[in-house]
Amino acid sequence: MHSTAQREQDILALWDRAAGRARGLRDHALFAAAGAAPTDPVGTGNAALLTLRTQLFGAPWRLRAACPVCHTDCEFTADSAALAEGLAPAEVAPPRITSGGSELTLRVPTLSDLASLGAAPDSASATKLLLARCLGETPPAAIDQHALDQIEAELERCDPGAVIAFALACPDCGHAWQAVIDIAPALWAEVQAAAERTLLDVDALAREYGWSEAEVLALPHTRRAAYLQLAGAS
Repeated sequence: MHSTAQREQDILALWDRAAGRARGLRDHALFAAAGAAPTDPVGTGNAALLTLRTQLFGAPWRLRAACPVCHTDCEFTADSAALAEGLAPAEVAPPRITSGGSELTLRVPTLSDLASLGAAPDSASATKLLLARCLGETPPAAIDQHALDQIEAELERCDPGAVIAFALACPDCGHAWQAVIDIAPALWAEVQAAAERTLLDVDALAREYGWSEAEVLALPHTRRAAYLQLAGAS
């Protein structure tokens, strides 16, 4: 387990690599930091991000999702370590469907496939692009809605960790729904908030005492908090 100081340095290093970049490049930096390869299935990439998140912030994970009916902001807590352990790829046969009397073999989408969807103007175009990549030469236009439903079910069977959802019930209106959490932007929000807090600490103590960033980061958090309190009182 990394020390608090080391985790803080790791967070700042990750923030340096990803801050200010477009969504696709930022996600790529996060997956790379987590040790995920572009050829990995999406679920494997999600598991790697959750493991990285646990290393940086601990297992308890505070999340929120807006109720789709009354728009109440609903907060809940998950365990990122347990989630990561539960996303091991299933040992199943490659996904296959029947469309137009022919049997089609798909491959599970990878992180590079996911990255390619950033160029799609809308969700329908993204679906066609993903099908084109995962079905090879089969034209997406030949796939009817029934086949699309089959594809979705098969891909979920083969890579259940590709989509992370939580069963929630709104405390205000009682509506129950499945809240889908996109792991990469959720992790990035934590990284950005933590990095900004650390930079504010460094700025305050550097101004007050003339310490370098390395000297501030080396302080135990209890002592740093005491100095910040003294700096605020001066």
